[in-house]
Amino acid sequence: MEKPSIEEFIERSKVNCAASADLTVKRRFIESLGTQRPDSKDELDKLVSTYLDSEEGREERLKALNAGKFYRLLVSENAAAEPRVVKAYTNYISSLIPVHAPSEANERPASKKKKSRKNKSSQERKAGYFSQYRNYEITKEDISRLLDAASQLITAHYSDVRMIVSGKYLREMCGEFVSEQTYGKFMRRMYDEASLNKKRIDYVIYSSYLPYETLNQLLRGLIAEQVLADSGYGAVNKRRLTREFLASYCPVYPRIADLYMMLINRFDREKLTGIITEGAEYKRLISYMRSQIEISEQAHEMILREIPDNVIDLYPGARTMHRHFILHLGPTNSGKTYQSLQACMHAETGVYLAPLRLLAYEICEKFNIEGVPCSMRTGEEEIIVPFSSHTSSTVEMLNVNEHYDVAVVDECQLIEDEERGGAWTAAILGLMADEIHLCASENAEDILIMLIRQCSDTYEIVRHYRSVPLEYDSRKFIFPQSVEPKDALIAFSKRSVLRFADELRAVGIRSSVIYGDLPYDVRRSEVARFINGETDVVVATDAVGMGLNLPIKRVVFLETYKYDGHRRRFLHGTEVKQIAGRAGRMGMYETGYFTAAEFPEDICRKLNKKSHSVRTARLRIPETIISVDMPLSEILLRWGTIPDDDIFTKNSVEREVALARELEKLSSDKLLIYRFVTIPFSETRKELYEFWLELFENEVNNSRKSVFSYIRMLERRGSSLDDHELAYRKCDILYFYFDRFGMKEDLEAIMDLKHDISADIMGILSGS
Repeated sequence: MEKPSIEEFIERSKVNCAASADLTVKRRFIESLGTQRPDSKDELDKLVSTYLDSEEGREERLKALNAGKFYRLLVSENAAAEPRVVKAYTNYISSLIPVHAPSEANERPASKKKKSRKNKSSQERKAGYFSQYRNYEITKEDISRLLDAASQLITAHYSDVRMIVSGKYLREMCGEFVSEQTYGKFMRRMYDEASLNKKRIDYVIYSSYLPYETLNQLLRGLIAEQVLADSGYGAVNKRRLTREFLASYCPVYPRIADLYMMLINRFDREKLTGIITEGAEYKRLISYMRSQIEISEQAHEMILREIPDNVIDLYPGARTMHRHFILHLGPTNSGKTYQSLQACMHAETGVYLAPLRLLAYEICEKFNIEGVPCSMRTGEEEIIVPFSSHTSSTVEMLNVNEHYDVAVVDECQLIEDEERGGAWTAAILGLMADEIHLCASENAEDILIMLIRQCSDTYEIVRHYRSVPLEYDSRKFIFPQSVEPKDALIAFSKRSVLRFADELRAVGIRSSVIYGDLPYDVRRSEVARFINGETDVVVATDAVGMGLNLPIKRVVFLETYKYDGHRRRFLHGTEVKQIAGRAGRMGMYETGYFTAAEFPEDICRKLNKKSHSVRTARLRIPETIISVDMPLSEILLRWGTIPDDDIFTKNSVEREVALARELEKLSSDKLLIYRFVTIPFSETRKELYEFWLELFENEVNNSRKSVFSYIRMLERRGSSLDDHELAYRKCDILYFYFDRFGMKEDLEAIMDLKHDISADIMGILSGS
């Protein structure tokens, strides 16, 4: 092979860079679509193609191309003399030299030469057989041998249609043995369940996959045997080589559907059908299908009887009232919440519903300072102020049976959130308040008005605008050299936040940190340190975007991607607006700024792009259906598969179904299981899951320990930050557990321990 010149290498590299730039632009464009991304691959490809051909697309491709340092070297005048280009060319030429070629610079020791020659001979011999195998053409004799083997499999073991064809052809072939109606109902039942848990492969398709692989391996293995028949290898080596062949090469072979037709031609359709339908596996499948269909239909009917025709009737108390809504619509930091709270404070009774525990605490504290007695209730803590007239709580803790004069519901655009959105829907439909203030971004206007009209209530709209303008800081940002006082530095994981904070500490910059695993009194302390000037900057996750009032002059995105519980992805436009909007504060800064350490143009584009309109409201599972006479997991599963309508779509119940199934292995007490399944904790963290399961087992076995035994256990925690945070999360689970099964005195002991752990965490973060 003739070696290419460095000029030819440069031209090839330019083409590769261009292809890489195209992929980058495509990825960014697809990420920017967010929920507007079409389901069809053809439609998506067409949309991407149109964008790439547009003027904006061509400009983005050019930017992406010129952003590459290596490409800029390739197009420079003296590209062939650039050290990096020369090195890349040298490495490329080296890669063209065969791996087994001897090296003149490094002669092998004489003791290894004999072994090397032996290995080389074995490799060449094996490579020869691989070559035969790869190029082997299937003959009529091979097909005949395959059919003989397949017919033996069918008659001896695989008397089920699923063992003849793959899942891909199951529908076509099942039509010959199962009625279309029965098959259709069964598959709906299977896909209902599969749709709730993407990791679960439904029964039929999974069972079909195994024989499909069996026949594929059978065919390949027969050919491997043919090739190796006269090789001279022993039986053990033949089996080993066959495995290597099967793993490395896949010859051209008839599709399984073709094989099925060959079998029909060999046996005739009537005989083959008889073989299948007389088999025990086939009869078991039909029985299983019918039982699943019957269970599905009965469950569906029983659950529907417990759900009113109109969802709003789930909240009869609110339906007896004439409520007036005031919609406060505007961007982040435009005073929506402030104006709503003023109305709430001046009412005789009121409630504030927050998206975060920390925000609920902040408002509770604010009300009490202003002379308005206010209690607080979140799932993890309760503060009772004597003779309080107001309550501040997380939105999930709303009591729909209590009457208020004025209610404030914050961050209502979260009504479409897959996990938590149902809490906002319940608040809007079920709040028993004469005047209700809804604070939301502009893109939630349509869905909020639709819900209010369904309830036959009245409404008015108050539009808010930023009093402090938000501008892009065009200066190039380099961390940590470009960090300035009153910056909010945004990352999207605990690890990143702590790493950036350590780097700042190393160069003498004091920082507060805020992330999800921090206890909220620690977060409150970190916020206070920043407000009081004890720290210069705040390093935080996107928690700062949820209504926290911080004196931030500039928001800096150190990262522009996050893990959303399913995958790592670039930020959506709504997330960028929510976070960047925290910059600037009236009375302190005339202008708020934002910038990014990476992809700043992408952040600017998303900030200026119109947000998608919120189209649906999530629904929580109504507690009334828990009384249906069937296992809780089946109730949850059936609820999750009831079709959505134009406005309402159901909260995801995948987590609850999985947890209920685990607990049903230990107990049939449905109410007990429900009370445990609704304890919020991170079930993906092994230590928390095992702790939660242990509490359930103790309750089932009537061997509940005292709260002090758990406290003594948690007091023996390790000394690291992770150890303290894990102990705090276990305290959260304990609080829910003893709140439901214990006494108030138990809760006080748990809160004392949580405060001790928080103090330790504060010490670690401050370096003391």
